[in-house]
Amino acid sequence: RTNTTGNVNYVQVTFTLGSQYGVNDNPNEDKYESGLIPLNSVRVGRGTFLELTPLEHVCKEYAEAAAAEDAAQLVGLSAGRVAKGTFDHTAAQPCGPQASMCASPTSVPDQFVSFNIPLGFEVFDDQASNDLSNNIFVHFVVNAIDTVERGKAKNPNAGDAPWQMKTTLFASIPIVDGGINIFCDGITAKTDLKDVADVDIVVGSAMNTGELTRLRIMQDIASTDLATVASQRIDTDSIESAL
Repeated sequence: RTNTTGNVNYVQVTFTLGSQYGVNDNPNEDKYESGLIPLNSVRVGRGTFLELTPLEHVCKEYAEAAAAEDAAQLVGLSAGRVAKGTFDHTAAQPCGPQASMCASPTSVPDQFVSFNIPLGFEVFDDQASNDLSNNIFVHFVVNAIDTVERGKAKNPNAGDAPWQMKTTLFASIPIVDGGINIFCDGITAKTDLKDVADVDIVVGSAMNTGELTRLRIMQDIASTDLATVASQRIDTDSIESAL
């Protein structure tokens, strides 16, 4: 998110592989059919019930646009399609996490897998609820190899277990209040703090109106425009009051 005029959304799915499993990246297979998470298998949708929610192949479309270097290609769910160039530019801001979309891991040294799926423009806006009526549904294939069994001679006719492992992963992620992470808005708000803060410091004390001229007053000290301000020394005999 860059400002209040619009934001792009994506969902991140994480899971772990067993210690004996690794990436199955067969160079002889179609690039959309191979890898730990084949992009052809990634489907996502937004709705209340899975049975009534159409799932869309957003990752294959995103990867095809990337391969063609087509920044104008629309990506994401039908409810929030946006130009890939706009999505990437907004998501790549340094104030947010540097997340790669639809990037199937080529290695999993710590057995931890994280996969990001682009949803599009303002897919979460006005969708949060606490009754689980709005959900993001994700479905994809996990295509791994058993690194232990791979090194053994196999005879499928004898009932030997294959070393290739495929399974499907399904996730239902509710869109709830407080369950959406928003990046970059907070930094913008911090820089605007001087616009709402008005601070004066009064040093000294006065017993009557005639002694008011003895007071040292530093006005509007919050308006620094985020520039470095030199420290000021205040010499006093005692501390009589606080700010």
